[in-house]
Amino acid sequence: MKIPMERPQQGASAQTGARGGNAEMQAEGQFYQAAGEQLEQAAMLESAPLESQYGAVLAAQVEAKHEQVERIEDRLENLIESQASRLQRTQLGQPGMLALPGKRTQWQQQMQQQQKTMQRLLGRLELVREVRDSMGVHAPRIEELATRKLRAQQPELASDWDALQQAQRLHQLLCQRAEQQGLECNHSLQSARGTRLGLSQHRP
Repeated sequence: MKIPMERPQQGASAQTGARGGNAEMQAEGQFYQAAGEQLEQAAMLESAPLESQYGAVLAAQVEAKHEQVERIEDRLENLIESQASRLQRTQLGQPGMLALPGKRTQWQQQMQQQQKTMQRLLGRLELVREVRDSMGVHAPRIEELATRKLRAQQPELASDWDALQQAQRLHQLLCQRAEQQGLECNHSLQSARGTRLGLSQHRP
């Protein structure tokens, strides 16, 4: 006797697929809603004045850092010049062959001390020049130091700037999605709300 085989329930599979599709659409809808809220908040920051304000403050901090580095560099160069003269005088005072051993030992100790001082000053000067000329992870070291100081002194401005940058990145993502769906996207942040609404109306 043959045992009858159960047939798959096509209705249940269709319902599962429908639920999966609904969940995907809900998740996408939540994404667009969150994106729209964030972009609208960024628009309230008035991006152009904020960019100008942040740029001006950062430029002032960068200039101040450059001036600080230049002052330290000039001071170290003067110290090195003075130390070179001191080292030369100590070297010219080398005891003769007939000098007592204690005097020669004392002179050698002075020379070693003067040379260590010169090496320390030269090392500091090299470090200062490295800070002035080197690159950090994302920007010149001077600019990174200035940005760090700006964030410490004006945390509210830095927070608004971070929010604007994040909103601009999000708007670029929305534009990419719009282009993938064959829609037009104005790449300015001011059009973010309209872009979000257009996507929500045309998404599958």
